[in-house]
Amino acid sequence: RSQKTMAIDKRYIIGIDIGGSKINAILFNSGKVLQSVKIPTPKNRKEFLEKLEALVKKLISGAGNKKISGIGCGIAGVLDLEKGVILNAPNLRFLNNFNIKNWLEKKFGCDVKVDNDARCFTRAEYLYGAGRGYKNIVGITLGTGVGGGLVINSKIFYGSFGSAGEVGHTTYYGVEFEDLVSLRSLNKFGFNDPVKAYRLARSGDKKAKEVFKKLGGYLGIGLAHIIN
Repeated sequence: RSQKTMAIDKRYIIGIDIGGSKINAILFNSGKVLQSVKIPTPKNRKEFLEKLEALVKKLISGAGNKKISGIGCGIAGVLDLEKGVILNAPNLRFLNNFNIKNWLEKKFGCDVKVDNDARCFTRAEYLYGAGRGYKNIVGITLGTGVGGGLVINSKIFYGSFGSAGEVGHTTYYGVEFEDLVSLRSLNKFGFNDPVKAYRLARSGDKKAKEVFKKLGGYLGIGLAHIIN
């Protein structure tokens, strides 16, 4: 483990994952998740900010008297990374052009870093998970949509405009990859809850099994393209 990773471990840090369907947040220290909170993503900015503030305060209280060193925030969308502005969040359009970095810093008085949620996931897998020990990895998140992140020569690769790795917007059969393998694809087949659909498939439900077979086929083709 690098000295940088070990230094991060020793601080109390809050991590927030803002997705189209849910917000996950954790209190992190010494390589461990000390507390976690999950709420459905509100559908308007006012309620969103109220719920997010309450969520972060709950995690801060969980740290007792310990100082929070910083907040890391992953967001499903295109960001101005220097300013911390959400430029375009397809599943969170009410947050477009909102400076979430400034808002969090003013509310909680600590350093805030923001990035695309899929790059945050990729970074975490590179540092702590399946990507440890590799110089080049691709991270892919399957959820409301499909996100992606790239590590090339041991560094997150952003590209010229900060949008490299958005594999969900590549096209197969004339359709975007994320429309073939995301929650939206499941919805088209009549399943609104992916966990319930999975359990049905495991229990032998014919329709659920066919849907997972179809989505799995699309996913396999997409992964093969990405690897090549």
